[in-house]
Amino acid sequence: MGNIETVLSSSIAAVFFAAFVVAGTMWYGSATTPIELFGPTRYQWDQGYFQQEIYRRVSAGLAENQSLSEAWSKIPEKLAFYDYIGNNPAKGGLFRAGSMDSGDGIAVGWLGHPIFRDKEGHELFVRRMPTFFETFPVVLVDGDGIVRADVPFRRAESKYSVEQVGVTVEFYGGELNGVSYSDPVTVKKYARRAQLGE
Repeated sequence: MGNIETVLSSSIAAVFFAAFVVAGTMWYGSATTPIELFGPTRYQWDQGYFQQEIYRRVSAGLAENQSLSEAWSKIPEKLAFYDYIGNNPAKGGLFRAGSMDSGDGIAVGWLGHPIFRDKEGHELFVRRMPTFFETFPVVLVDGDGIVRADVPFRRAESKYSVEQVGVTVEFYGGELNGVSYSDPVTVKKYARRAQLGE
């Protein structure tokens, strides 16, 4: 029989191994990842996994002659919640600034899906924040990926600012269902939030 040090060190090794397996599963995911327990993996954000599923469900609803409002209202809040950068394990405590309650830390509800449009009627999509960025420029592109609007850093040189392009936002589903805004300050506020997912 071995001494006490051998017993203690081998038990620590077993616990360490289990901890590495759990940490790796939370980060990378596996074929049997319990998403209810660990939440989404960072690659699901990187690849727009939940965003694609949400759009697939909305498209199916529109194909059944539902209105945009009806189609978006049928998206489960849990699915919209998974499509949020705050659930990304790569955006943990190291990247937070300020108290969680007053920032984009703890999600308290789903406002709905914002659809942005310019004055010519193009539907615009906000480019989402990549995983390892803390700040990211607000860029709105059309369905072909052409930049149509942005929130400029240098206002004197801006060509695509929200004010110049006349961007409006309308919400479908969620708490702000049917509400629209044309005030540039409010539009920019929701464009910044749209970078972080649903």
